[in-house]
Amino acid sequence: MKKDTSEKRFVFSQIKNSVINTALQRLARNSGWLLAAESVAAIMSVIQFPLVARLLGAEGYGKATLIVGWVGLVGSLLGIQTRKTIVKYLSLYLSHNQNLQAVAIVKLGLLLNISMATVTCVAMYIIAPALSLWLLDSTDGALLFRIIILRDFFASTAGTSTSILRVLNHFKWLSIVNALSSISTFVLVAIALLNRFEVIGYLTAISAVSITQSIILLLYSNNKLQTQCNVRIWTAKLGVLQQHYDEIRIMLISMKLDGLRKIATDKADVVILGLFVNMQSIGLYKMGKQLATYVTRLSNPIYSAIYPELANLYHERGKEYIPQFVGSITRWMLLAMFILTTLLLSIAGTLVPLVFGNEYIPALPIFYLIMLMHIWLVLIWAPGLMLTFGKARQLMSINLTSAAIMMGLLFILIPIWGINGAAIALVTNYWIWSGLILWYISRIPDFTLWPGRTQSKHNI
Repeated sequence: MKKDTSEKRFVFSQIKNSVINTALQRLARNSGWLLAAESVAAIMSVIQFPLVARLLGAEGYGKATLIVGWVGLVGSLLGIQTRKTIVKYLSLYLSHNQNLQAVAIVKLGLLLNISMATVTCVAMYIIAPALSLWLLDSTDGALLFRIIILRDFFASTAGTSTSILRVLNHFKWLSIVNALSSISTFVLVAIALLNRFEVIGYLTAISAVSITQSIILLLYSNNKLQTQCNVRIWTAKLGVLQQHYDEIRIMLISMKLDGLRKIATDKADVVILGLFVNMQSIGLYKMGKQLATYVTRLSNPIYSAIYPELANLYHERGKEYIPQFVGSITRWMLLAMFILTTLLLSIAGTLVPLVFGNEYIPALPIFYLIMLMHIWLVLIWAPGLMLTFGKARQLMSINLTSAAIMMGLLFILIPIWGINGAAIALVTNYWIWSGLILWYISRIPDFTLWPGRTQSKHNI
């Protein structure tokens, strides 16, 4: 009897390892395609970044950053975040062959994206002269604002489009489009700046590529989904989502509030700096932050591929396969983070004055400070894990808490220490977030992240 039990455990262990290895291989393949595209983007950025910084100067670069930041901030505040909701429910419906529901959830996402973007962009287009007068002390910048407003309108559907392609496992095609977009952006930006079109040329170039990419992604993703489900998206009835209506509504609200953290980390720091420091200081801060976030950029493909894989693994196999899966990811992320961080820290002191010019040497302390934020990469799987387990509201609470602390610190530290204060606030946000999310996951009942350790069974 004991022998039979032992054999069954062995067989189960072999099956479990096979499932996890398959998931890891698929994750490696998908993230590999995205990493290849991100590497192309990084190479283009390495060339484009100093070109833009030198030809626009710290003041011109700061001006472009402020315009993009303000338009992006308003769009993010008023827009709807559908990306993660689409991934969760599209993968769920497709795994159960519920084609009508799969198409309906995509239609819902697109309707929300387009309707909110229309209202937001029309309003911003009208008030563009007032924004220009307030932020740039001149109405001449209204056209610059309107260029970015138009770009963001078309980009509103990109989150839903990319989510469809990731769930349908079209990572290769998505990566090729992203790589071509990066190359096209570099070419157009170089042409614009070398012909002395300055800020307007730069903003027009990045907008033209973004608009084209968004349209291509929307058409292609819709075509692939309709082909697989044999249902046209715009004829789908939203009523078929009634079973999960409350869950979807709660997740959309949670992800909207959750997006406030991304707004704080990506845009709010630059916007608040614009209230207290000059354009040159903003340019220096953006330079330091841009260099530091190359580590995050290279991790984005892994982050993008993890959530769909976690969702599929959980829906098909349950919780028991998750700990080993995320454990493997954690070990690889630790190694990759150490290598990339060491490399960037060792070359930054020489790279910045050599490539960007002595004007940007004051950005180095900002770069060194912001590099400390990458502690969160060890937990790169954590948001996807919580969403997979239906903990969207708890993730939202953690994100809002860390974002609120960061916003408070920005208003306190920037008037005192300027761009250094902004960097400290940014890093503090990531450390608080990492501590909170690790604490919460360690208390999820009936789930042991680290085998051999006792976890709290309180129902949280």
